[in-house]
Amino acid sequence: MLNRVLEIFEENRFLSLSRGFILIKDSDSVLAAVPLSDVGLLLISAQSTCLSKNILNALAEQGCVTVLCGKNYTPSSMVVPLYSNYLFAKILKLQIEASLPLKKRIWQQIVIKKLLNQALVLKIFGKTSGSNELLRTASLVKSGDSDNREACGAKIYWKELFGQDFVRDKNGEGINALLNYGYAVMRASMARAICARGLLASLGVHHDNNLNQFCLADDFFEIYRPIIDYHVYRLVEAGKNEVTPETKKYMISSLWIKMDTCQGCSPVSQSMLYMVSSYIDCLETKKTDIKLPEIGLENEDFARIK
Repeated sequence: MLNRVLEIFEENRFLSLSRGFILIKDSDSVLAAVPLSDVGLLLISAQSTCLSKNILNALAEQGCVTVLCGKNYTPSSMVVPLYSNYLFAKILKLQIEASLPLKKRIWQQIVIKKLLNQALVLKIFGKTSGSNELLRTASLVKSGDSDNREACGAKIYWKELFGQDFVRDKNGEGINALLNYGYAVMRASMARAICARGLLASLGVHHDNNLNQFCLADDFFEIYRPIIDYHVYRLVEAGKNEVTPETKKYMISSLWIKMDTCQGCSPVSQSMLYMVSSYIDCLETKKTDIKLPEIGLENEDFARIK
């Protein structure tokens, strides 16, 4: 599904479209030519990038998502394809008619899976006490997470993972900026999967914000956040606390972590499609048993917990 993440991070770059290629230029010459068909995600983190409307249209036509980043790699906006599925009207009606109990039950499963994945990350790094606390927290999650166990888990998780002094701050530097970057890539990949299956990203399961056009993406990519956290921790262990071309490349590799899905072992980006398809099945059948992917323990990155 996701072929290549193309990031524009150097200032004063100009993008144009020519014969099926995206040309990246400076003021004097062409620096690179990237096949349009290879790009699944265009990430623009530089603040002085110029590009033409026809590039955005061409990328949207092939299902690509364009992300514009603000300060500290926090996404400020996304350009996503609309009506990319021939069943769009039918699926939209199913989304609108989804009952509150159904959405609450699905959100319960998402929160449980997120907590279990967080527990797994802590266990990988030998933080057994915190891992066990999260496992207990996951067992207490009610329909709709009415007791907000997700937030309770977060208080345990961040302190255990990055130390007692760490505070998750979207505007922070260092570790927080690395997390922002990874989450931006993962969230955009989820938004792409949602659009590819004909869902409207603004109609969430739990998130409900009139100013957020990607509530459903924010719901679904929650279970993938711990994968980014895992990669950031590995970078911090290696003494790499800043967003650099090297750390970006490593963070983007998270999209190819193997997941166990209802269709077998697949990379993260593909597992998102299966998860979204399962949600559509829930909408159609009115059943709440959504099939959520599992982190593949056979993957070498996670083999240490065996």
